[in-house]
Amino acid sequence: MTFQSLRSFGRYRLLWLGLLALFHTTAHAVHLDIEVWGDGNKMRVGFCRSPGLIGCDLTRLANTINLPANTLPVEGTSGNMIFLADFRDFAGGPFRTTNPGFTAVQNALNPGEIMRYRAIGILEYWNTTARQWSPAPANMRIKLAGGIDPRDIITDPARCGGLLFCFAPGAVDSVTLFTGSGIGGTAEMMVDVANDRGHVHTHFDFFLENASGVLGGPVGAYLVQMQVLSNLRTASEPVYILFNAGLSTADYTEALLELVNNPPPPPPPVVPPVANAGRSSSVRLGSTVILDGSGSHARPDRTVALSYQWQQTLGPGVTLVAPNTVSPRFVASQPGTYAFNLTVSDLISQGVSEVRYTVPALGDVNGDGHIDRIDLGQVLAAAANAPQATANDTRDLDGNGIINVADARLVQARCTLRLCRPARL
Repeated sequence: MTFQSLRSFGRYRLLWLGLLALFHTTAHAVHLDIEVWGDGNKMRVGFCRSPGLIGCDLTRLANTINLPANTLPVEGTSGNMIFLADFRDFAGGPFRTTNPGFTAVQNALNPGEIMRYRAIGILEYWNTTARQWSPAPANMRIKLAGGIDPRDIITDPARCGGLLFCFAPGAVDSVTLFTGSGIGGTAEMMVDVANDRGHVHTHFDFFLENASGVLGGPVGAYLVQMQVLSNLRTASEPVYILFNAGLSTADYTEALLELVNNPPPPPPPVVPPVANAGRSSSVRLGSTVILDGSGSHARPDRTVALSYQWQQTLGPGVTLVAPNTVSPRFVASQPGTYAFNLTVSDLISQGVSEVRYTVPALGDVNGDGHIDRIDLGQVLAAAANAPQATANDTRDLDGNGIINVADARLVQARCTLRLCRPARL
């Protein structure tokens, strides 16, 4: 989909949503779109910052859900805004809504700026039995569909025929899953691209469903969190979205006031993925060293593939081949200690691990800085008892995979201390 076609799609979608609003507005359809704007290098979010936006009548909203005077939907501890939505306001049935949407008025963003959301936290649940907030039942989730995985977007005009962006071959639809244990699916998605006036207005589809993807769920209120960011700006402060799934207005208001006055306990801390850069070791001078990040893994509640980034932090400079893969490689062309950091990311958090490779001078098997009878003895012992060399073995001086007398002769020729040469080899 091109920049122009995405804009056209947005216009048709807004027209369709407008018709739905005419024929399906109910007493339950209370919502405010998430207004977005750029503030230097940071993204900001709010409601009713710009006059005239659809749904931005805070007085009517407060009266509709019977909020106390001068009370706005703002979470009590953090001060973050709460956007309201109702699963009964959409023609798709009682477990689906397109609200809230994302809106940026003219000149709020740069033309061509690519806006994204990032899902965070856990799915919270409130019902009329417990009348308090807690993690949602394990078999329930809210699915957010309609976004585009940023990893499927190419922003190089040279690769996109001069367009601002295009989609990578093989790009597939992705969804975000809010659950009581964390975020599943793809946590960060593209929302839309600002038009040539810096304007955006987009709605996605929220579904209440069970873990098997079947629409439906217990009556109650559901709470999710997200941030908004772009390719030009860092993430906004978090915002909440409070969904009504079958509650009366009075009960829904009670659930909201619990957040305003007594916010739910914070979600469990984010557990970063585990980075494992492999085992540090000594390797032969001149050998090709293959780094190994295969021991890295995501935390249990994340199903996304990890991204890998290797960076050298110590030692003679080398060229890392394929530094964004699990197993890049380099040539240890000089003696010294080489250190590399591996950073793995699951789009929400990162893990870091370090590995070091010691490269002694050729023949200095034990790495003590001298080539002497001790090194020679280690080579001869290996030749007699275990001649099969491991990868990059410092005792295999000629690198042929076998430790033998030829390697011992190379040690002998490089001895740096007296009395290290036996009479005959």
